[in-house]
Amino acid sequence: MFIYSIIAIVSMPKVKRSEYIRISRTIVKKLFDQNCFGKGSVYIHVLKSGISKEDLDKVETVLEALVKQKICHKKKKEHGWKYYLNMDRYDKIKEIVREKGNRSIVPILLML
Repeated sequence: MFIYSIIAIVSMPKVKRSEYIRISRTIVKKLFDQNCFGKGSVYIHVLKSGISKEDLDKVETVLEALVKQKICHKKKKEHGWKYYLNMDRYDKIKEIVREKGNRSIVPILLML
């Protein structure tokens, strides 16, 4: 188990800040549109659908960062991890969903 987790960490792709902002917005918007607030949750393959091929390997890295920021939560289910939005951070989630263009709150959340 320990060796596998080290290999998984080493094999995670490097994500640029601009890519992180774009992918995290897409993920949060998808979770928000599907009403994934605890009771409703989705598997990672659903979140990966609709994302460009060059960004598919970065989705898991961004999701883990969103979990660390407590914007998303994850729970273990029969077929893998399911992700949902944190209701305690609803105000930040609402800001991310409303964002358009180059201005983003996501980098500010990274510093917290």
